[in-house]
Amino acid sequence: MLMVLYLVITSSLLVIFLKIVSLMIAESSPLNREELTPYECGFEHHNVSRVPFSLRYFFLTLIFLLFDLEIVLMLFMPYVILSNFFALGLVLLTLFVFILYLSLIYEWNDGTLEWLS
Repeated sequence: MLMVLYLVITSSLLVIFLKIVSLMIAESSPLNREELTPYECGFEHHNVSRVPFSLRYFFLTLIFLLFDLEIVLMLFMPYVILSNFFALGLVLLTLFVFILYLSLIYEWNDGTLEWLS
């Protein structure tokens, strides 16, 4: 418990120290109107309406992040299987892959993976 308290206090002091140093070093200049306007790729932004966002693209990126995260979680499963909890690790890994497979089938049947439909 004392080690956790020490870690929290040390990290908090480090964050405060770095914030104070960055405020002392930073240049302070007043912001003008040109700096506050959006400017992207050499084109001025003339209208105030936004371009409609593709929900299909959003769902596809969420699926990618979900499967990517699950693959990272599966990287540690050999350590669990090689430890004393072989049966439990094997059951968890099988359940995990089965849930991944079911979610992939659901997304495929839902049509989320089809980009040009």
